[in-house]
Amino acid sequence: MTTPARDTIFISHARPDEDDLTHWLSGRLTARGYRIWADLERLVGGSPFWSEIEATIRNRAARVIILVSRSAVTRKGVLDELAEAGDVARRLNDDRFIIPIKVDDLPWDEFPIQLKRLNGLDFSSDWSRGLSELLAALESGSVPRSAGNPEVSRVSDLLTRSRTRVLSQPENAYLNWLPILSLPQSIHYYHTSYSATDLSRARAQVSIPHAPRDRLLLSFAAEEVVRRAVPGNMEIEPRYSMSLSEFLSGQPKRGPKMKPYEARDLLTEILRQAFDAMLRERGLSQFDNRWFVPRDWRSDNKGWYLRKPDDETYRVLVGKSKELVWHFALSAYVFVDSPARIQIIPHVLFSPDGVTPLADQKQLRRTRCKLWWNDKWRDLILALLAELFDTNVESVAIGLGGSASMSIGPRLMTLALAASYVADDAFVPDFEEDVDWVQDDNDEGEPLA
Repeated sequence: MTTPARDTIFISHARPDEDDLTHWLSGRLTARGYRIWADLERLVGGSPFWSEIEATIRNRAARVIILVSRSAVTRKGVLDELAEAGDVARRLNDDRFIIPIKVDDLPWDEFPIQLKRLNGLDFSSDWSRGLSELLAALESGSVPRSAGNPEVSRVSDLLTRSRTRVLSQPENAYLNWLPILSLPQSIHYYHTSYSATDLSRARAQVSIPHAPRDRLLLSFAAEEVVRRAVPGNMEIEPRYSMSLSEFLSGQPKRGPKMKPYEARDLLTEILRQAFDAMLRERGLSQFDNRWFVPRDWRSDNKGWYLRKPDDETYRVLVGKSKELVWHFALSAYVFVDSPARIQIIPHVLFSPDGVTPLADQKQLRRTRCKLWWNDKWRDLILALLAELFDTNVESVAIGLGGSASMSIGPRLMTLALAASYVADDAFVPDFEEDVDWVQDDNDEGEPLA
């Protein structure tokens, strides 16, 4: 009779207490090519059939992982599996056959006697770190595994190589929001000589932020400013003025009635126009709703910013990607509900000449920026904002027409978090892991000539 191959990792755990960890561990070990047996995966309806358990441990198991917890040491099933695994370990004369894993606050000296002399792994505070140690133990013990899908294996490797640890100490995290600090107190409707259709079509010809509402033009600007901003053949006359809060209620005493969300939509349209106009005035170029950094916008295409107090550094905002030029870009979305803010969405665009982006950008970011991680996107936003605004000031005025303006904060808002992580332990991929990533000269890549 042929002896079955010992190619299986058996996971013994207390159900349902350790089901989450068992699922997590089974998935990651399977992704690495290991054959896993756990009763939540293999047994119909979760009912343990002892004969199958016994046969697997006796004949198929290369390793038996015991998830040790306060629950597990009281469960007959776990203790029976441990006893069977101990018999097999003695028969094989293999002191590495059983791998105890500590999963809660049960002290090591309260482990079952069969486990006390074995080298256990600690998953109680950090599953990722524990998994890294478990993988090393399995590899050193030459536990069989299949090659599996190479892409699944690559992604799994990125996950399991992470040694991120969560710390119970507060930390401030960046939001991709610029705060809107203040807006004008009053807003105005102007009646125009255009039809509603013609007024909507003429929006690009009105040189101040505004919004059409039927034949009315809504703006923060004073009458003389509006007259100069509209086409020469458009006649206007002031019709309604009201406080901004009254307008946002949708039910002003005088003026068009509407749903509150419709009023918010009109206001956000005006504020978005103002923000876009500011980006244009400061030298960014528009591509659909995205604003990108043109080549040579700044010296050496660098954006300088403070990563930490007294630690000025830079990010390249325009660089080379093989035969193309990449441009950092952003789009902006305005929200006037609390907290009033402008949400910054980062993008990257590609051009053949450093001037005009390609019409089809769909696959380029996916294939060429796969290893742009959150820290890079964050730093690119910080660098661009520092070049757009004087970040030493507390507020920036953005014109709404004439003397009217909104005030925004030039720095990203932050959120106080109750926990943080050890940055030195966070996984950062090697540059060689993806030859198609977009390079810049602050990332050991090739600068734009």
